[in-house]
Amino acid sequence: MKNFIFILLSLLLLKNGLCHSQSKRVETIEKEADLLESNKDFDKSVILWKSLTKLSNDKKNKFYSGRYFFAKGNIEADNGNYEVASQEFKQALSFFSESEPTKTIKKWISTTYLELSYCYYDWDEALKINKKGLEYTAKNLPKDTNIISFLVDQGDIYRRIRNYEQSIISLEKALKKINSLTPNDYENLGYTHNLLGISYSDLHIHNQSLYHYSKGLENHIKSNTADKAYVVNSMNNVIWENLDYGDEKKAREVLNELNINFYKWYRHKTFATTDAGGFKNYNLHFKALLYLSNLRLKSLEKNETVAKQYLDSISMVFKSYPDERKKIDNTLLLARYEFDNLYSFLTRNDKTKINEHINFAKKTLEIAKFSKSKHDELVAYLKLAIVYNRHKKYNEALAVINDSKKINESFFNASRFSIQVLEATILNSINQPQKAKQVLVGSFENLLKEKIKAKSLKNIKYKKFNNFNSSTFLRNILNSATIYLLIYEKSKNKEDILISNNLFFIASEMFAEFYQKGKYNESLKTFNQEIASGLLETQLLINPNDKLKIKTILNRIENNSSQHLWNIFEIKNSQNLKVPAALMRNLNELVFEKNAIETQIESAKEVNDLNLKLAELNKKINEIKSQINQKDKSYETFKSGNFSIEDIQKKTSNNQLMIKYVVTDKTVYAFAIKNSSVELLEIGETGPIKNLVNQYLKHINSINQNYTKTSKLLHEKIVQPILKNQSIDDIIFIPEDFLIAVSFESLIDKNDKMLVQNYHTSYSYSIKLWDILQKNNITVNNNRFVSFAPNYSKIPTENQNRGLRRADLYDLKEAKIEAQKISELFSGKLYMNENANRKNFIDATTSFSLHHLAMHSLLENDYSKSSLVFSGGQKVYFDELYQLNFPSDLVVLSACNTGIGTMESGEGMMSLSRALTYSGVKSSVYSLWQVPDKETSEIMISFYENLKKGQPKDEALTNAKKEFLAKNPMKQHPFYWAGFVVNGDVSPIASPTSNWIWFALAGGILIVILGFVFRKKLF
Repeated sequence: MKNFIFILLSLLLLKNGLCHSQSKRVETIEKEADLLESNKDFDKSVILWKSLTKLSNDKKNKFYSGRYFFAKGNIEADNGNYEVASQEFKQALSFFSESEPTKTIKKWISTTYLELSYCYYDWDEALKINKKGLEYTAKNLPKDTNIISFLVDQGDIYRRIRNYEQSIISLEKALKKINSLTPNDYENLGYTHNLLGISYSDLHIHNQSLYHYSKGLENHIKSNTADKAYVVNSMNNVIWENLDYGDEKKAREVLNELNINFYKWYRHKTFATTDAGGFKNYNLHFKALLYLSNLRLKSLEKNETVAKQYLDSISMVFKSYPDERKKIDNTLLLARYEFDNLYSFLTRNDKTKINEHINFAKKTLEIAKFSKSKHDELVAYLKLAIVYNRHKKYNEALAVINDSKKINESFFNASRFSIQVLEATILNSINQPQKAKQVLVGSFENLLKEKIKAKSLKNIKYKKFNNFNSSTFLRNILNSATIYLLIYEKSKNKEDILISNNLFFIASEMFAEFYQKGKYNESLKTFNQEIASGLLETQLLINPNDKLKIKTILNRIENNSSQHLWNIFEIKNSQNLKVPAALMRNLNELVFEKNAIETQIESAKEVNDLNLKLAELNKKINEIKSQINQKDKSYETFKSGNFSIEDIQKKTSNNQLMIKYVVTDKTVYAFAIKNSSVELLEIGETGPIKNLVNQYLKHINSINQNYTKTSKLLHEKIVQPILKNQSIDDIIFIPEDFLIAVSFESLIDKNDKMLVQNYHTSYSYSIKLWDILQKNNITVNNNRFVSFAPNYSKIPTENQNRGLRRADLYDLKEAKIEAQKISELFSGKLYMNENANRKNFIDATTSFSLHHLAMHSLLENDYSKSSLVFSGGQKVYFDELYQLNFPSDLVVLSACNTGIGTMESGEGMMSLSRALTYSGVKSSVYSLWQVPDKETSEIMISFYENLKKGQPKDEALTNAKKEFLAKNPMKQHPFYWAGFVVNGDVSPIASPTSNWIWFALAGGILIVILGFVFRKKLF
């Protein structure tokens, strides 16, 4: 019996030992299989998973079977057998679902849904699987990173089926999840931002696409992965989007960085392996992208030879692709579209290239027809039609357009819009205006997805355009507006001019969204001038007396002007808006989601649930707006886009007139603004007025006595039509472009009176700046004045001293006398000779509130390198002034050409005075030409004496000029006295009552003394 028990125990122990041994073996195999899969070696792991299904018990068998089919699915997917792969993944899902629902199993179910969704090029089917997987994961693994993958993939799928709004919503949710769960996953952040950039770009919402492409690049660089293919891709996207915006400088910066690093990255063994899929030699695609970016910049430079070399290089890469790859890669087509733009320039100067250009466009169309992309084919038709139209081959162009209509698309896109607007342009050119209008109406119907009657084009609003704001849409809206304007010029049908006016208004709103509030470039300037010109011209034709419409146009023009320097000023004068960026971003996301739901409601049959969602979103939007208001109550009234001419009018007095000039490519306009009215006037053609201004300046600088003739002509042209017989004392001039160089007070009226003799004049760089610079408080503090008068090494001769101008870095004797007298007048601080240096100036910017600079300035071609010159040749550059916080009440630039600088496209005159204004200075006095040393000192001392008496700055300067003219009958020429003007806030720096206090006190004492003496006599 004992032996039996012993044998039984021995057998049980042996069995347990064998079980333990097998369990260890199973565990070892499982670890090895996991390791193989982590290295993507599914061919080996699948064998191990198969063996585990035979070794394991029922409890584990389901899990191992699921892993076996999961590995098989990946093998098939890697070989491009996606249909077979999908069946394997479905088998895996089935086995995982039958396993015990542990956290591990749930993770595998979630991951299998992800892999299954990748097997479908039927995007609708892929979306179904994706949504199912996302729903499962969100329910069972709410903090799992797979949620991020599902949302990113969902956004990509929506983009591919052209549902861009929904794509953006999914991708924005993905961004939130990444920031919440894996904030340092820079690669995924970069990838998601890049997809958002694509979706916004396809929606033609440029401001958002540029933001997300830039953020994508920023995060891909941060990720610092060995494979730099994503970085290259992001760099190219940033380059192209900046070129579309017209920011060539930024595009070049990024391209230079790409050119420096590309081949170092390209030669790395990991390059373009992360996301290559089944593509062989995927790295070549990125080389083609590099060539394409360089081609685009060389085309802009009009460098035909180098651009052609890049085009040929892209062609060589394209030829190396297999046919299937050629059908889906559009790099060569994009390159040919770009080179086509260069051809357009070349044919202007060389008519022999016209046929060459046409043949090139035909070849592009031939390549596009081989592509799987119908959109690329449509673009190629558009390019060929444009070529024919440019060379006035209208019938050929229309034939190409008709052929393009055979392409069936499931969506209306920018290229189709462009083709239809081009068709309307051609039809109007061949005297078929009615057909042109029909085409445009049909085009807008397709674009806005609603039935539009021809007349109702005058009533459509920008909000119907789904926030489109790309250069393509802007160009097409402007072209449509121009077509209606041209039709009106022949038909005189009021309906046509009303439609034209409305389309120009839509373009102005679109531009406000498109413009990034940074520095203007040539493209932005062109758009803005066309919009301003169209609005003004059409309004004058419709009704020049419609005050409400004229005010609206003025608001648009002022808000769409360059915000580059305004933004700098805004920061320095608002003490920084206290609205967190995250709060603003949250508001933007909710508004976008609201727009998407409103779009769904328009087409949905059941809208109850959607209406509930909409109500909830509106509630959230209002809550965030309330939070913003709590953070900074000034936000709504202070932000750049909130300009209103009605507010400006309330701040002007009865005796003031503000004249805002608008210079367009063809015409100069002016707004005459008083507290009770706003009037719009057409001043005249731009060319002749510009020539007259140039002649006037030539006569000023050469001290030519013929200046009276040009001065009278200029007054008659640019001032008299505005002044008429108005009863005013003060004029605020807001000139732009070449008119900035005019000293308006020197202009002579028909009664031979100069403007200075009749009016107090001041200037401003914009209406918004004038508005914010107005101040109500006057403080008197005689210790707040500082002046600088450096010494210079060049000593003028006796003869040079007689007519010395404040130029050429000569030592300025009169300037030093001037600085000393003015400093004594205000009991201020004087920095003379070596003490007038850079360090003391920078220290004085915030220590004093009145600054007098009696010195030289240097003007360079690059305005940012222009400078004020202190003792010892020390310089303070313009770009340094922009960085300074310079909260001065008044800076007087008693130097030469301080109000004149480099004319920058759309920015206007980039001068020293402008730099000071945008560094925070509230008021400045500056010169418009090289001023004479002795005469300047006389006027400056008189000016400060008038300020001391409590006169407003414009009145003080006007009176100083009048006093000079009265004392110097031989120096009536404007060169001597008219060079200095005052810009900005003109309020007094001293209270006029301060002097009367002393008079009153002295009078009171005198009365007491006389009373005392008189009383003594009585007794």
